[in-house]
Amino acid sequence: MLIYMKRINTVTVIGAGVIGVGWTTLLLSKGYRVNLYTEKHETLEKGLVKVSNYLNNLKTLGIVDKEPEEYLKNLTTTTKIDEAISETDFVIEAIIEDYNAKKKVFSYIDSKLSENIVIASSTSGLLMSEIQKAMIKHPERGVVAHPWNPPHLLPLVEIVPGEKTSKETIETTKEFMEKIDRVTVVLKKEIPGFIGNRLAFALFREAINLVDEGVATVEDIDKVMTAAIGLRWAFMGPFLTYHLGGGEGGIEYFFNRGFGYGVNEWMHTLAKWDKFPYTAVKKVIEQMKEYEFIKNRSFQDLSKWRDEMLIRVYKAVWENKNKEDKKR
Repeated sequence: MLIYMKRINTVTVIGAGVIGVGWTTLLLSKGYRVNLYTEKHETLEKGLVKVSNYLNNLKTLGIVDKEPEEYLKNLTTTTKIDEAISETDFVIEAIIEDYNAKKKVFSYIDSKLSENIVIASSTSGLLMSEIQKAMIKHPERGVVAHPWNPPHLLPLVEIVPGEKTSKETIETTKEFMEKIDRVTVVLKKEIPGFIGNRLAFALFREAINLVDEGVATVEDIDKVMTAAIGLRWAFMGPFLTYHLGGGEGGIEYFFNRGFGYGVNEWMHTLAKWDKFPYTAVKKVIEQMKEYEFIKNRSFQDLSKWRDEMLIRVYKAVWENKNKEDKKR
């Protein structure tokens, strides 16, 4: 089966949770028509409110130039999946992280849609090869397009093909994601958790371990991240970071004679457990209750603060980076 490259005008988003409404906000802000589907009316109504609020925040922050109502004209909401996929050019699944639930959705949509429509999963770590087992007609049009939360603000999308995913599906997905200004990475090999979450949870594991060992509090660890590591990682990854850490000799010197050599003396003390220890979880939960910054702030207040800060960082780093890249 061949996925023909074609113009995408209407996108179906399956699921009105955090990721689904984020995708919907992004797509509407880029001028696409969106069919948003979820089973429950209550969830759909809450999702619509969130999309409207997100669009309003984007307007306030100067990311979009129209009022939310203008973008919402291109949104259709429904609790009937057949209506959601009746006229669509691309499907994005954004439901719970459960193989059975995702297989049910992929199986049904695969049986209904014409073969030239890609079905992409927003899963943050499940494998498309497993989901494809439920796709009887055209498993080759199934692919993972994993966004980062919130999808309408963070530009990364990890594209992860399954064993049966066609080259055309990968190319179509990559091209579409880049049209909506996403930074794409296509994995060369399928692996649980993909790239970003594996890196993030490796660091998170050590952070939790430091709390469990009584080395530092959750607040102090967050300070270390935001006042040092996070500042560097906002514009350069670990490889470039340690390449520069090696001085004139670069990453080769770093490994052979520099800091990297000394790491061998203590790296064996890093956390190696593969399940969250009860003692660590208990300490983290207790300490979060005393986290000074979040006291007396609601989830909505913290989310709005996070979004505003993300926009500031994005403008400071990525907009300038894009301008520099165009000059070269």
